[in-house]
Amino acid sequence: MKRIALLLLVLAAWQGICLGATTLEGYSEFFGELNGESRQWRFGNPQFLGELRVKSTPWLNTEAFLKMQGLSNKWDNERWENFFFMKEAHLKYRGQRIETYLFSGQDRFWLNEPLLNIVSNDIVKDDDYGPKAQGVRVDFWDTYGITGTAFYSDKATPYWAASDTTLPTGAPYALPPEAATGENYVSTDDYRGGRVKRSFLDDRMLLGSTYARKDYGSGPREYDEVYAFDCEVALGNMIRTLSSFGRVTVVAEGGQNISGWLDDEDNYGWKVELRDVKYGPLSFIGSYSDYDENFYTLGLARGDIWDDNDYHGHYLQMDFRVPLKEINLKGWRYRYKPHTFTSNKQPFEETGGEIYVRFQRGFTGIVEYKRHINKDGTWPGLFMEIAGENKLVRIRAQYRIRDLDTDYEVTAYGFDANANLTDNWKFYARLLTVDEKTESRETVFAQVQYTGWSSSEFFLEFGDSGASWDLARSDSFVSHGSSAVTVRVFKAFMRLYY
Repeated sequence: MKRIALLLLVLAAWQGICLGATTLEGYSEFFGELNGESRQWRFGNPQFLGELRVKSTPWLNTEAFLKMQGLSNKWDNERWENFFFMKEAHLKYRGQRIETYLFSGQDRFWLNEPLLNIVSNDIVKDDDYGPKAQGVRVDFWDTYGITGTAFYSDKATPYWAASDTTLPTGAPYALPPEAATGENYVSTDDYRGGRVKRSFLDDRMLLGSTYARKDYGSGPREYDEVYAFDCEVALGNMIRTLSSFGRVTVVAEGGQNISGWLDDEDNYGWKVELRDVKYGPLSFIGSYSDYDENFYTLGLARGDIWDDNDYHGHYLQMDFRVPLKEINLKGWRYRYKPHTFTSNKQPFEETGGEIYVRFQRGFTGIVEYKRHINKDGTWPGLFMEIAGENKLVRIRAQYRIRDLDTDYEVTAYGFDANANLTDNWKFYARLLTVDEKTESRETVFAQVQYTGWSSSEFFLEFGDSGASWDLARSDSFVSHGSSAVTVRVFKAFMRLYY
């Protein structure tokens, strides 16, 4: 399918260039680096990147899109490495009640499932510095009142997960003996998924169903397969005595994992949520969920969702907006228990509260306290923030204590500022310091941007933006025993648009 899809997409884009209304745009970017991590400063990794985008309408109600990139990178043993490749492409058709995409290198796998998220587009899109998957997507609406989505995709990737001991027993990830050696084994995976829904009673009720499957190979049991049904009812719009509490919506979804590698048929999961409950300044949301041991499957769902297997529990949240004041109060609690207690499966819970205040002159403040409890102990945390902005500058200061009053207590101070120095010069800086009982460390990131040149951008950066991307909430840096510090690297970017 991959070669056929790619050929059709390229031909459609070329047809559009020749016959249809066509736009051509792109950019060229130069990147250079001055690295001072060693004792001596040195230049490294100069590269030149060019991107060209073609968008056309080869036929009525159609759209063809093609993005190509070229990269010249001096990195491998001081030799120039040159690459030219297709980044993404699609051929789109939109009718009165249907829209179809034939695509490559794009993420078009979302299903808008209400609660369970049995298929995660993060998994299907085959992401590696950008989506690489290719396939077909169809959306339709107003067909006997039914709205729906379906996709099909395939990819070929190394069987890297075969030796992972955390995978479910009997799962197809561990079946091929070639995979255990790690030598030139490639699995060809096919994905298919879809969702349909229909509203009733003037949108007071909605019924839906979701399905997803992943095939690993030609074996009769080498596949993941999950289905679910959901229902949404607006009780506040149906029962007069509840109308004073808002829409009062109840959403429920339940499903079953029927993957071929499973011997046990009792692999169910379900979740019920009550939302849209308001009474004056109060609002409420709550949910309860229950998942069997093998409900979520690694081949279709993200890891954080897959970890919910064999757990059941609840989540409660209440918000209070202080009348006539710009003050919001929020409190929450969740607790989950495993069906079977093991060394890896233990109950955990969290309670917390937050105060959000908007002051005069554009300032806001947040104070949050939460306490997380798991098998290793109790882990309190305190977070405070004050921020303000005007037409020239935006500043933000944060203070956080992680794992308060424990042996792993960490205190973090964060500050960032975004300023318009002149009409053409912009400046951004981010500082994050961490204090532990035995040491302190910091990370700094700064960026200067010049916008005075027509159709161009120029950036000069220092440090690593990823270390403090969420300031004091950057858990990878604000953690006990972390060895990260400021990265002594200058980077320059020059991008020209055309």
